[in-house]
Amino acid sequence: MSIDPRSLAWEPTVCDWCGSNQAHLLFEGPDRLERLPGSFRMVQCEQCGLIRQNPRLAWESLQHYYIDDYAAYALMAKDETTPLRRWNRRYGSAKRLRAIQRHAQGGRMLDVGCGTGLFLEACKASGQWKVAGIEPTQQACEYVRSSLQVPVHHGTLADFTPPEQPFDLITLWNVLEHVPDPAASIRRCHAMLADGGLLALTIPNVEGIGKRVFGKYWVGWDLPRHLFIFPRPMLETMLGDLGFEVVDARCLSTSYALLGHSLDFWSQSWEDRFPRLRSLLLRVYHSLPVRLALMVPLWLLDKSRQTTLLTIFARKIGPSQP
Repeated sequence: MSIDPRSLAWEPTVCDWCGSNQAHLLFEGPDRLERLPGSFRMVQCEQCGLIRQNPRLAWESLQHYYIDDYAAYALMAKDETTPLRRWNRRYGSAKRLRAIQRHAQGGRMLDVGCGTGLFLEACKASGQWKVAGIEPTQQACEYVRSSLQVPVHHGTLADFTPPEQPFDLITLWNVLEHVPDPAASIRRCHAMLADGGLLALTIPNVEGIGKRVFGKYWVGWDLPRHLFIFPRPMLETMLGDLGFEVVDARCLSTSYALLGHSLDFWSQSWEDRFPRLRSLLLRVYHSLPVRLALMVPLWLLDKSRQTTLLTIFARKIGPSQP
């Protein structure tokens, strides 16, 4: 895909949570995932600790950086081509569902950023949930509607018209870091949840070992698509002020593939000098012996909340601050 950097529109940002414009630069870097043009700056608010891009691409310009192999375009598990791939896709959704069932046993649920319906499929199959989704990608919406016959709103949380009856569960899997207004998004979820309802959201785990090891090459930054990164203490404070009580936090993915992305991004820095060495390193990493050798260490890192993605479970307990 060709992008003319001169055609991109940019906008300055202040902290989405506290409104401060006092921030210090963490680093500046390129789009390492898709290798599209541009250089992007991550700063951290000196008042509340929220990490954000500043400046950032205007919303229309940012859409050029989402291409057809991004997560929203992934096949539903039942349409995967091999039994192993079908099992692998369903395993992740089943793991999320089991974690949710510790805190919520059924009812009405909304999956924000549902992609091609991997989690909706698991919830519907359980028989415990009446499911609905929100997805900004038209192609993914049509795929879910035809495959699952469930209501999916083509758009965003901001333009979604909720039903009269509130939801018992709202999920945002790897969504909050992509939206331009995360605090408003959480307020919106609060308004749509029943009293005692559960909010489940997955974010890049900036306190995890991956960020400490790989630094600016860590996959969780994913510039320019990730507009925000949320330190866990800061996010828990935000959720508390917005009428939620955090009831659990855990890593639900062993992160083998995401660790591989970080390794790939790090090795990009010397691929011009040592292309064969880089190719060998990645081949070794993706080999079966290495995959098997990493299973237990990654499982232990998961249990200690050190892997790439952190899932927060929060219950609606009171009113949200304005």
